[in-house]
Amino acid sequence: MTTETAIDRRLPLTGLLVVITIWFTGMGMAALEVRPEAVVAFGIPDKMISAVISSEGYPLGAGKFYVAARTGPTTVRSLYDAGAWFVWPVIGKGCGRL
Repeated sequence: MTTETAIDRRLPLTGLLVVITIWFTGMGMAALEVRPEAVVAFGIPDKMISAVISSEGYPLGAGKFYVAARTGPTTVRSLYDAGAWFVWPVIGKGCGRL
């Protein structure tokens, strides 16, 4: 007598969404609580560049939907106030350091 066991190989989407949500929430909170030396902000660059300059930071680079910047005392909050969708802190040193 042979018993076959079916293995469920579906991707656990609910679990992945929970993990991604926790990760992005944690990184967003890290940008607010721990003042990083540099950040990458996603949103409309025209508004965000003005926010970086007015908060005593300075832009390092910009693209169609992002701005990389050295931070001043209130840069992260200013970026969120200017309409940034997400502000990602640049943590650690190594290749590609801003």
